[in-house]
Amino acid sequence: MSKPVLITAPYDLPAMGEEVPLTRIREICEHYGLHALWTKIETDPPIRLFKSDGCTGWVNEWRGVSIYPAGFLHDLKYWAGHPGEDIERLVADAELMIDVARLLGGTKMAETMFHGVRIGGHEHLNAPFSWGFGRRPLPPSDQ
Repeated sequence: MSKPVLITAPYDLPAMGEEVPLTRIREICEHYGLHALWTKIETDPPIRLFKSDGCTGWVNEWRGVSIYPAGFLHDLKYWAGHPGEDIERLVADAELMIDVARLLGGTKMAETMFHGVRIGGHEHLNAPFSWGFGRRPLPPSDQ
């Protein structure tokens, strides 16, 4: 089993808004040691294509440090989520907090973001970025 890579290690992630094919998602999951996430996606792929908007409704850079990698991985976890996976969502949100803290070398922004995603990311809000957004039915025109 490979050792997970810390979020602070440089890695070339797809740009914001870029559609990311499953082959690239597999590479990203392998790079970051997200083996369970890849297994979930490979076994039951979401019906919507994956695109990240980074740190939804928030900044992607703070004091000259990019926190986009943390937002990207958080988006990937939310995209692949299933309705009712409350513990998995909590873990994804906690991992976002930890990743942001590592990137910034402090906890204040990380804790603020954690509370924001706990409130704003719930699946029942049915927002375009809510938990499980990749599994929502496509509009008839996109099917």
